[in-house]
Amino acid sequence: MIPRVDVVHGETRVDHYFWLRNRDDPEVLAYLEAENRHTHEVMRHTEDLQEQLYQEMRGRIQETDLSVPERVDQYWYYSRTEAGVQYPIFCRRQDRPDALEEILLDPNRLAAGQSYFRVGALEVSPDHRLLAYLVDTSGSEEFTLSIKDLATGELFPERVTGVSPRVAWANDSQTIFYSVL
Repeated sequence: MIPRVDVVHGETRVDHYFWLRNRDDPEVLAYLEAENRHTHEVMRHTEDLQEQLYQEMRGRIQETDLSVPERVDQYWYYSRTEAGVQYPIFCRRQDRPDALEEILLDPNRLAAGQSYFRVGALEVSPDHRLLAYLVDTSGSEEFTLSIKDLATGELFPERVTGVSPRVAWANDSQTIFYSVL
């Protein structure tokens, strides 16, 4: 344990676990693996109960579902879940009877092959042409900002890493605000 001392606004804070942030340190990895082994051993006698609780909770979840659509200008925005996949799919439809569903973002495809995956913000530009979204694939709470052209489905080549999980578009639909951690 290597305590880190920070003094902010005259207040002293000691973080005894700051050293755990160094994910490349073999000592950190060994410590975490040892903690995981210990937890597994201590909880081994509850494995049947854990499985029973998991199955009970899973049985109460409606896996195929649709969120309440939100109308923004000429579009209805919503998310839907499907049985057998982990993440909701973000969609929209134009406000016309014959409108087809557009999938804005399918996190299930983005998460393929990742050991950890989380979507942060998901924001459509005011002109409804661009989608800004944030993804964390490490669990560090540091997100990568990507922008997608909704007309073509193409991603802009630029990415911004180390971003907090919120973004906002300016009214010009060309400017995006974000915070770098």
